[in-house]
Amino acid sequence: MARPAHPSKFALRPGADPQPPHGAWWPETRELSEQLTHLVDHWPIENGHISRVLYSPPDWNDHPRSVRVAGRNLKTGSFPHDDTHLVTLVLSSGLRRTITVIPPDTPQHEARELLDLVTDGDSAKPARS
Repeated sequence: MARPAHPSKFALRPGADPQPPHGAWWPETRELSEQLTHLVDHWPIENGHISRVLYSPPDWNDHPRSVRVAGRNLKTGSFPHDDTHLVTLVLSSGLRRTITVIPPDTPQHEARELLDLVTDGDSAKPARS
């Protein structure tokens, strides 16, 4: 069973900046079906309800069509193009929030720097791996 993600593995940019990325996420593994639960659990409810997640297949070992989270099935889909290191959260309001995915094998100090960039209001884009 997966360990719960620490909230410090997820960060949102402050304010309502419309430019992506809107946040960064450092999942513990490359198993999307298990890690999405942690992302949904740490998503601030005041930002809206996540109704769908779009992901980049090269970033994950599994490619689910839906994932069971918080007692419901969350639809997932993949990008038509290879936008690695991103997930797009589609909110029930129709808004989309693009989140940079920091690869799980990123050294802790590098991941922390990327997460801190987001909370400082800067873009966070990991090196391609």
